[in-house]
Amino acid sequence: MPTFIANDYLVKDGKVVSPGHEIEITEEQAAKLEDKVKDGPVPSSTVKKEEESAPSK
Repeated sequence: MPTFIANDYLVKDGKVVSPGHEIEITEEQAAKLEDKVKDGPVPSSTVKKEEESAPSK
């Protein structure tokens, strides 16, 4: 499940998520929350794969 950053107080599974903290929700849930969440950090494994597939200069 993708990770997002809360821009507002949210409740997930009965627990409060404070602004600035990570929350794992689906893309559909994030779309419904609109500006209450922003894209979270990219997992390091994804970054490594992108670096490896980038053409060398």
